[in-house]
Amino acid sequence: MTEVPPYLVFRGHAIPYDIIIEIATFASRTTLSRLMKTCRTLYHECAKLQLRRRVAIETRPDLTSFLAFLHAEEGTRCRCLRELVLDVDLPPLPEPGGLARSLIMAIQNYSFQSLTSMQLDNAENMLDSHPKLSIGLASLGTLAALIIRPAGMASLAFLKNLHSKLRTLVVTYERGFDQSHGGEEAFHPIVAFTKFRHSLETLEVHGYEAELSRTRFPGTYPRVRELILDSPDSPLLAPYIHAFPDVRKLSLTTVFADRLTPDSLSLEMSLIDAFRRTNQNDQTKFGSWTKLETVTGTAADLYLAGLKCAMETLYLNVCQWDPWSMVLPILLDASVSELHLFVAAFDPLGDGALPSILGRLAHSRIESLNLHIHLRAQEEWEDGQRTMVNHNSLDRLLQTVVPLNLRKFRITLRCECFTRGCGRHNSCGAHELRDFNTNTFAEHVLAVAPTVQEATVRFICSIKYSHNTYF
Repeated sequence: MTEVPPYLVFRGHAIPYDIIIEIATFASRTTLSRLMKTCRTLYHECAKLQLRRRVAIETRPDLTSFLAFLHAEEGTRCRCLRELVLDVDLPPLPEPGGLARSLIMAIQNYSFQSLTSMQLDNAENMLDSHPKLSIGLASLGTLAALIIRPAGMASLAFLKNLHSKLRTLVVTYERGFDQSHGGEEAFHPIVAFTKFRHSLETLEVHGYEAELSRTRFPGTYPRVRELILDSPDSPLLAPYIHAFPDVRKLSLTTVFADRLTPDSLSLEMSLIDAFRRTNQNDQTKFGSWTKLETVTGTAADLYLAGLKCAMETLYLNVCQWDPWSMVLPILLDASVSELHLFVAAFDPLGDGALPSILGRLAHSRIESLNLHIHLRAQEEWEDGQRTMVNHNSLDRLLQTVVPLNLRKFRITLRCECFTRGCGRHNSCGAHELRDFNTNTFAEHVLAVAPTVQEATVRFICSIKYSHNTYF
């Protein structure tokens, strides 16, 4: 191994060394490993480049190699590690080979000053079975982002002891964890994560279902701007409305989106309306969620949330059983600038469906309308519930779009057809669009809608055969 000169001569051209390093930043890990064998300087610099990328440890041999790599050059490489994913099944104590102990020693003895992001998969088992590792990881003070799943008692204890001031936290609770421990209110996200109340900016929570008494509400999280909430059986949002008053990006998933059927809908609608009114009253009471940049959810989720505020961008999914009667109140209550409507419902262009909804929005402030309509194959519906799309239905839709004073209009029609061994296709309901010309329709939109400056039309058809989809 030799010292590298200040430049490299390649085919008669002298390439400055700093350019070589810049080029190496785009090289694969394999290429970087080969460059490390060429000279002492590249051995040193390419090792840094390896650690500046996401490092994922998934097996025990991975961890053994990783630790050996870190120990080289007297542990100075540890200062370059930026993002670490631990998804390894560590041997139980007392462990042969001391993998957990070696990892703990590395954390204790070396500096990880650049480590800002960490993901712990299989977290609960790892932290519970190796308490010293939990203590070692908790001593890290540079983390800004943490993903931890699944989370139980040991994981929450680790978070409580963590020295870092997290800005992004993603937690997936163990299934049923919140229902299986006494005093479960202490595990509620807005209570369990108060250590990060003044630093947290993004919170993503999955799987927590237990309610929280209003007497247990802690102080607010003033810096949180993004909330992603996937919490089945939690239709009352008061804890989050109170704790995160200045949220700008909101994504909601509740039990209703997954379990709604025509039968359950008729039974639960009065209860859903009661939850909606409660959520609306709480938003008024706490003065929260008055202006949102981005909102994402299904019709059932967002109807339940009862949002009444300005929204820059709304991603609204109308699923199979979501009633259109939920869609209209959402759009009337919200003042939306850019609407992305994803439709996979029955007969989306039929009477009382999408055209009827858009026809009621003539005085809205929508400037950009993006329709994503999924036309499913005939076999997926019951008799009489087949989706029909033709030129007339698209013209009717366009008539409701004209009064909206849009600047941008985009529509994507995605259809699916089944085929059998004979190669014959069954209709998805869009067979009348065989000669549909997207460019002609886009030009027609621009001609009849004077305010529209940009029109995009896409028609995508896929063929399903033996449960596989070919595009």
